[in-house]
Amino acid sequence: MRILTILLLFATTSIYGQNILDYKFNGSEQGKDLLTVLEEISETENASFYTIDNWISNIQIDRSYSAQSLRVVLDQLFEGTEIDYISMYPRAVVIIKDPTKDKKRRESLVTALLEGKQVDTYKIGDSAPTMPIDVRLEGQVIDWTTGEPMSFTTVQLNDSLDVLTSDEEGRFVLELKSGAYVLSFNYVGYQDKVIDLLAYESGPLFVELEKETTELAEVVVEAERTEDLTNSKIGRATLSVRDIKRAPSFLGEADLVKQVQTLPGVTTVGEAATGFNVRGGSVDQNLILYDGMPVFNSSHVFGFLTSFNPEAVEDISFYKGGIPANYGGRISSVLDIKSKDGDFKEWKVNLGIGMITSNASVSGPIKEDTTSIAASIRTSYSNWLVHSVRTDYADLSNSKVNFYDATLKLAHKFTQDTKLSFTAYSSNDAFSLEGDTTYRWHNFQTSARLDHQFSPQLGADFTLGRSVYGYDLINNDPRQASELSYRIVTSSLNSNFHWDRDEHKVDFGWQLSHYLFKPGTLEPTSSQSNAARVSLENQYSLESALFINDEWTIGNRLTLEAGLRIPMFFTFGPGEVYEYQPGAIRQTSNIIDTLNYNGGQLIKTYLGLEPRLSLNWKFTENAAFKVGYNRIYQFLHLVTNTAAVTPVDVWQPSGYYFEPQVADQISAGLVKDFKDKKYGVSTEVFYKYINNLIDFKDGAQLILNNHLETELLQGEGESYGVETSIAKNSGKLTGNINYTYSRAFRQIAGATISESINQGQRYPASFDQPHILNLSWKLEMSKRHYFTGNFTYHTGRPVTIPVALFGFENTPVAFFSGRNQYRIPDYHRLDLALVIEGNHNKRRKAKGTWVISLYNVYARNNPYTLFFRYGSTSVPEPYQLSIVGTILPSISYNLKFE
Repeated sequence: MRILTILLLFATTSIYGQNILDYKFNGSEQGKDLLTVLEEISETENASFYTIDNWISNIQIDRSYSAQSLRVVLDQLFEGTEIDYISMYPRAVVIIKDPTKDKKRRESLVTALLEGKQVDTYKIGDSAPTMPIDVRLEGQVIDWTTGEPMSFTTVQLNDSLDVLTSDEEGRFVLELKSGAYVLSFNYVGYQDKVIDLLAYESGPLFVELEKETTELAEVVVEAERTEDLTNSKIGRATLSVRDIKRAPSFLGEADLVKQVQTLPGVTTVGEAATGFNVRGGSVDQNLILYDGMPVFNSSHVFGFLTSFNPEAVEDISFYKGGIPANYGGRISSVLDIKSKDGDFKEWKVNLGIGMITSNASVSGPIKEDTTSIAASIRTSYSNWLVHSVRTDYADLSNSKVNFYDATLKLAHKFTQDTKLSFTAYSSNDAFSLEGDTTYRWHNFQTSARLDHQFSPQLGADFTLGRSVYGYDLINNDPRQASELSYRIVTSSLNSNFHWDRDEHKVDFGWQLSHYLFKPGTLEPTSSQSNAARVSLENQYSLESALFINDEWTIGNRLTLEAGLRIPMFFTFGPGEVYEYQPGAIRQTSNIIDTLNYNGGQLIKTYLGLEPRLSLNWKFTENAAFKVGYNRIYQFLHLVTNTAAVTPVDVWQPSGYYFEPQVADQISAGLVKDFKDKKYGVSTEVFYKYINNLIDFKDGAQLILNNHLETELLQGEGESYGVETSIAKNSGKLTGNINYTYSRAFRQIAGATISESINQGQRYPASFDQPHILNLSWKLEMSKRHYFTGNFTYHTGRPVTIPVALFGFENTPVAFFSGRNQYRIPDYHRLDLALVIEGNHNKRRKAKGTWVISLYNVYARNNPYTLFFRYGSTSVPEPYQLSIVGTILPSISYNLKFE
């Protein structure tokens, strides 16, 4: 061992000279090792450095430090190492090796072992670099039993007082210097885990936590960590796939949309109803995204089930207020669903069998840590379900129903900062009435997404995709044998940038979607058919938007999120537009001209401004006030004259006669946590005003109509309400009580009665349900047994009914009430489930779960709609259609191999 310099301090330095640590580098040092540079400074500046050579001989100066002081250079080179320095005199520096860091690390590991904590060693990178480098660790915490992400897990570095928390997906990021560290993970109810981390390069860090094997003391259970409601954004919720699987369900089929319907402010018009209604909005006002691509119909079997297999889903985010600027195109809510990546470490297989479906999924690495695949498929054997439906409206005993959905996802990591993923999704339904009609509808979409991290502060994702939604209606009657077809083809390109620096999280980007609408063709399918051949012109539209959104954290109490979205919509040819006689009723007899547009020629252009603003103020540690405002344009309209969406509904783009819907919504709320977040209470009020909403005229004909502008009217909408939620978040018994009072009204007043609805007077929307109550709970009877339940109640929806009969030329003619002036009876239902999970021993490769469910426990004969018989009396005789009027027990089994 050679001593760099051995000189007496007082012989070579002057205590009155300039401090050598202020020496400025000139850039010539780049590429040299630190030992050589210090020797050169010692010779030219009459300075002394004291160290052991091999402590610093491997430290290289790999970049220019021109104009930087020696103090700054040493601080940066020694950061994250055991090397440090002391200035003894102005021109003398002693470089030391501080063993206390390594000693503290070892003490922490020994203490963890003595306390019975699980200690694992993780090594990222083959060997330590010759000098410290910046490393970025992208981690995720998951439950080793279920594989589900663990939200809001505490992560502590080197026993420091500063801790960080994983996000809703269990993810966290650490930016460190290469070296050795101790990481501690804590989630009450789970075993603490300590990691002896050797981080030599950037990479992923997956951490699995195990549940406690013994019962926890009550004081520990009360401290169980739950989501901090005071930090959540207004009008936003994240759904857990694990909770969805444990909840009671229709015939044992876990259904994420049905769980969305239990949230405050959300309802549906009844069983077998596709979609959901949010804060007084219609079904088409909800944007459903699957890996960034829009889904126009999300149901199987006319709404009995949802077309998303939970086994393929990773993350579910729901927005009903304070919607960020990167979402647009629907004015009520956003349901953003992200599919699972394949596992990059090991192969996993999941098999499930239920009363009406079976499913299988597989996930694993094609190349470990580099390329993965995830595939799932679900198919049905559900004819017996339709056969069990008893109704006077139709004979379903000989009907057939089948469906499937499938997802395939490939993911490839080029580097730690760049990932490319490809998703393909398909769903298909077929429903036939014996000797009558066959309905078929399908979704197919593909998308590719590139994620890249340009720097620790700046990242981006780019998505290119295409989707096709369509239906076919086949008439099997030989006299009218025909096939009706409808299609929507969407092509999208999205670019989203994410800039995270200090108190600001900024998202900005550009989105583009091209729509091809094929509004309908009718083709005879036999030579004996009397059906006419009809083909409507295709419609072409382009939707584009620029957006920016900034989430600004101001101190520890205030978060402000502000954004602006600029949507643009273009309708272009080829196409025809009919002109009507000015001042006359818009009907085909009043057509005076036809405007012809060539391919690519603009027919109509719309431009809007959508400001977004939300605020979260934590005025105490456990309470917060929230407020949000958003304006949103909707350029696509669902054309239907039924309360629930059906596969044969039509989507109409904004254009020459149909202006975009515009909604302004303001909401405000208070949240309060009690007893370390064991209990939580939240209340939100909202008001929403809508311009240019669409409704149909009485007796409208909507299918294969080339003059929809004669059957549809535009007007105003208004909805308001209050939503209250009480939650118990921890303990053996957890659950929620969600109550909503809301109203939704429409008013369409034209120049004449025939251009108005309800004589121009305000009327309730068909989904106006003032009182909505949902009670859900989960009782943990043991570590493997759960008893769950859900009770739902909502006011009966409005209907228009015939109130009298009169004769005209010996034919009875009904006289109807005003639009939606009556209501069907109220709806309420109780569902229960027993969940039996398999052995949680990690060494077991196969883990099974039984779910035993009871749907509609007390066999409530809930009405779906009303029909009327016309007898000899002057008043029509009503009778109701109930889709499920009895108790439906079910059992399902899922087997997972890891």
